[in-house]
Amino acid sequence: MREALRQRLLERGATDDDIERAEAQGWLPLLAFDCAVLPGERRYDLGALAAAAGIDVDLAQRLWRAVGFPDVPTGAVVFSERDVAAARLALVQAGDRDESTNDLLRQVRVISGSLARVASVEADGFTQLLDGLRAAGLSEDAIAESLLSEEGFEQVAALVDYVHRLQLRAAVWRRTVLAADPGVAVGVGFADLAGYTQLSARLEPFDLSDLVGRWEAVAYDAIAANGARVVKTIGDEVMFVGLTRESAAAALALRDAAELAALPPLRMGLAAGSVISRDGDYFGPVVNLASRLTELADPGELLVPASLRDELPEVGAGRVRFVDRGVRDVRSIGPVEVGSLERTG
Repeated sequence: MREALRQRLLERGATDDDIERAEAQGWLPLLAFDCAVLPGERRYDLGALAAAAGIDVDLAQRLWRAVGFPDVPTGAVVFSERDVAAARLALVQAGDRDESTNDLLRQVRVISGSLARVASVEADGFTQLLDGLRAAGLSEDAIAESLLSEEGFEQVAALVDYVHRLQLRAAVWRRTVLAADPGVAVGVGFADLAGYTQLSARLEPFDLSDLVGRWEAVAYDAIAANGARVVKTIGDEVMFVGLTRESAAAALALRDAAELAALPPLRMGLAAGSVISRDGDYFGPVVNLASRLTELADPGELLVPASLRDELPEVGAGRVRFVDRGVRDVRSIGPVEVGSLERTG
């Protein structure tokens, strides 16, 4: 190894043992990646970190679990000054009250869970970068030096911060509006790909990944373009919310967009009313009804309760009609008069 590379690794927090082990086992680029993403000498075990941060060991362990990682073995020196600083910030956020600590842990779980998906997407990009550098004939030393010089990590962090600020502003406004008028109706919709289970059993992994990727792209575009918002995706299912008309417009646009993209037909359900918002998700009878209607919908059908019949004479750029589908026995809810929502031109 070139001495300049060794020195840069040592300055970023690696030890001589780390470097020798990485060279011997063939993961020098990963060591460089670690040093670039989380620089700093590992000086603390869990107890020492807690003492340096001024928190008790139990809270430190609970925070680490909330981030999503298993307990650190007793005496293992794996934490740096960066970890101590984060723990101190957590202490400031938690305050002295037990309920504040519980709120903090809940927030950490939710935020970390969301960022884990962000990190998974970034990891795909890193793997492609690594493969490309190796295909170009670069040595392991050269790849490691390239990663230590990579500025993309800071750029991604800046983009994540920017998007977070946008989303935070929007979320605060939504909460403020709902608090000012608790009775405002929220439209909740679900959509999934008909026949996905059978289709996924036949497709090769690459083709299945491509299908899911195209479906997510279509869903996010169509829903956002019509004033609603994707709450989450679970496999082939997407959940979205908005004001009632915007949610209906998003549902109809999503059905059209999926057809244009040659995706399997959608089964969809939509309901509206008061909901409970917690940790970025939505709960309540309206959510349950929309989900259950999706289960009952035929391929290509958007089912809604009859209560929306007179609320949606016009959606988006055109008029819609309510096609009566009679009374259906909705799982866990009971008999509900339903209909399908169709465009009139």
